[in-house]
This record gives sequence, C-alpha cells and structure tokens, in this order.
Amino acid sequence: MYRSSVATIDDLEPHEQLAFGGLIRVLIRLDGHFSELEEEHLERVAEEIGGREALWALISRSAQEHRNDDAIRDAARGVVRSDARVLIRDALESIARAETIVPAEQRLLDWLDETWSA
Repeated sequence: MYRSSVATIDDLEPHEQLAFGGLIRVLIRLDGHFSELEEEHLERVAEEIGGREALWALISRSAQEHRNDDAIRDAARGVVRSDARVLIRDALESIARAETIVPAEQRLLDWLDETWSA
C-alpha cells in the first residue's frame, strides 16, 4: 500500500510520530463525528503500519504534546524526511477514505501537499 521505505510507525522519528498522531486527531474531528466505520478503518490502517496499540498510544501522546491545531500544523511542518511524509500522507488519506472524504478533510490533505512540496 505504501511507497515508502519508512514502512511502520517505529520507522518514524519521535517528532514525526507526534506530528502524525496529531494529524490523525485533526482528521478524525474534521467531519464532526468519529463513526464506527471510521474507527474500524483506522484500526486496519494501524495494523498495516505498526499495530493498533502503537497507533492509539501515538495519538494519545500527541494530545499531550500538541494541544491545538496550530501546534499540530507546526509539528507537521517539521517533518522533512520525504519517506516519513509519504507514510503519513498515505495513511491519512487511507483513513479519510473510510467514508467519503469531506471537503474539510480534503483541505487538510491539500494543505499537507502544499506545505510539504514547498
């Protein structure tokens, strides 16, 4: 599924992991609800990239480090390794596709594309 040599959460550096966890938090809030289908899909993605427990721990840690969306976006800007960006971006899109990607989710993905291509 992923085109990156960074294949799991463990391959990400600690600051990349926290940015990833924060971006997931933002993504799942954007459509106003976190459905059972979205949760199931998130957990399938988690199994592909390092396990359910590891991903939920990462999301929880990011909540402690990055208390708001601005802090999460700043953290995302700090992800500079292209392989890490690919893993994060692909996983986020896969999570968003659990249901129809709503415009707010697409804007987040577009923002990442624009930020990381600069």
